[in-house]
Amino acid sequence: MASGHGSEDPASFAASQLGCKEHWDKVYDGEMANFKSSGEIGEIWFGEDVAMKMVDWVCDNISDTNARILDVGCGNGHLLMELASNGYTNLTGTDYSPQAIELARNVNGGADSNHGIQFEVQDFLDAQDIARVAGSDRFDVVLDKGTYDAICLKPQDAAGGPAVDQAAISIYPRSVAASLKDTGVFLITSCNWTEDELVERFRDQLVCVGKVKHPSFRFGGAVGQTVTTLAFGKPRDLTLSAFGMSPAT
Repeated sequence: MASGHGSEDPASFAASQLGCKEHWDKVYDGEMANFKSSGEIGEIWFGEDVAMKMVDWVCDNISDTNARILDVGCGNGHLLMELASNGYTNLTGTDYSPQAIELARNVNGGADSNHGIQFEVQDFLDAQDIARVAGSDRFDVVLDKGTYDAICLKPQDAAGGPAVDQAAISIYPRSVAASLKDTGVFLITSCNWTEDELVERFRDQLVCVGKVKHPSFRFGGAVGQTVTTLAFGKPRDLTLSAFGMSPAT
């Protein structure tokens, strides 16, 4: 759980099935079957309120509705569909689970429409796949709602032992930076890492330029949040004004 105080050693987290592709393949197989039978789109990771705060942040800070936007680990595509409903037209969703991409395409109107959203399978830890999806133009905005959290639970070995894959954790920030334009923005929501921890984990590639406020709680004299949402940019004397942004609430 993200909070306002304290720091977690990455090694203190045990690997989990939540970091395994096979787990998500099974989850999205089930959600695809459920969608076909009932029309339910499946789970909205972190809930509707958190998703809409990310959408609102983009709407408040990214004025160009043709900005090239990538949602990494897009799942059912809900986040991009909300952006499409707000007029954004250049949207891409990727996931390492083919079943997730199948679900997203179906939820968003089928392969022939998809509300103008492009969905495709991508391994976000593979440099060639990063380059393939980003292209020479790269993205104005990269979104992450829980994907880095899952990466941080990825087992180090195929047997699914308790050790997490530290290489994957290190590769992910580089993948984000390689996907972004020099003036691009990375907006991440996490329930595992605090603001300070995310800033530290991405500092070699990106710097924090803004944040989204979430409801806070008080426990034992400490104040914290159950989720953290931060905006990052590439380190070039970055400030909110450099992007024409204002702090989101």
